[in-house]
Amino acid sequence: MTDSLLKLTDLGKAYGLINAAKDINLDVADGEFVTFLGPSGSGKTTTLMMVAGFTTPTAGGISLNGQPLDPIPVWKRDIGMVFQHYALFPHMTVAQNIAFPLEMRGVAKRDRRTKVEEAMEMVGLAGFGQRLPKELSGGQQQRVALARAMVFKPRLLLMDEPLGALDKKLREHMQLEIMHLHKNMGTTVLYVTHDQEEALVMSDRIAVFNQGRIEQVGAPRDLYEAPETKFVADFIGETNFIAGQAAGCGNGCASVRGLNGQLGAPLVDGAAAVLAVRPERLRVISNTTPGAENTLTGTVKELIYLGQSRKAIIALEDGTEVAALEQAAQAEATALAIGSQATLSFRARDARILADV
Repeated sequence: MTDSLLKLTDLGKAYGLINAAKDINLDVADGEFVTFLGPSGSGKTTTLMMVAGFTTPTAGGISLNGQPLDPIPVWKRDIGMVFQHYALFPHMTVAQNIAFPLEMRGVAKRDRRTKVEEAMEMVGLAGFGQRLPKELSGGQQQRVALARAMVFKPRLLLMDEPLGALDKKLREHMQLEIMHLHKNMGTTVLYVTHDQEEALVMSDRIAVFNQGRIEQVGAPRDLYEAPETKFVADFIGETNFIAGQAAGCGNGCASVRGLNGQLGAPLVDGAAAVLAVRPERLRVISNTTPGAENTLTGTVKELIYLGQSRKAIIALEDGTEVAALEQAAQAEATALAIGSQATLSFRARDARILADV
């Protein structure tokens, strides 16, 4: 990572005895797309609002391009903001909405017109300047909000669940639109969402929030394939957990109930632990498959058709239920049936041993 554009140091916000955010430490590089991901109430939006200047921190500091942000008022920070519900002025045209931040910054009228036209072209709304927000679709309104936030070319763009009000298909389309804009403009982005798939698709790095703290920061692939905590493994994607005690801890490996996996964090023998393995990493095999490692046997309880794939829910002997995801061709070959016995296998490198907390 290059030199930090944005730096959060021991940042916190308390409301009485309740910490909405605590000990937030994060460096964001110039041009990076970083997503705050977590459930409702985890502190991600509170942290974003502190960066924006709408919420005053009770601890720590924020710096942008090496300069402390704390003493700088909201309207003087070189930051653009896109809200979930767009916050467009209903009585203003598209062009007037986009021009508003330029007007507030004292940009000359002729220059405003040029910049607005460039911004509308950038988001695919050329020719929409005289329309009112009520005459636009949800996706078009979101593009106006994006253009308004980016028209003055801020050093940092903040986005607070900007796609939350859109339907699935439009949401997926807008994810790609925002990604393309980010790459073309090179603007540094802080993006808040609770949608795991959205975070995995769009981000350079993801900061996973839990109970007001950052639980883990990393590239999407690292968080999905190598979670460091049970919470991260559970929150990002679907995961099977098999509980037990850690054994044979060392050299980055351990086992739980005789099943081997890689250590997600240092553990000692006998510690409460879970083996975490993704459904797509479980392979349905026959009892006679040679060389199979880490095998599980149970009874098929449910078969769920998902179009291009099928999910099998299998109950192990102790009642633990695990899910195995098979692609359509593989599902036809294994021909599982509800009530039948099934044997599953997975590679040790595809499983993580994590503290059970």
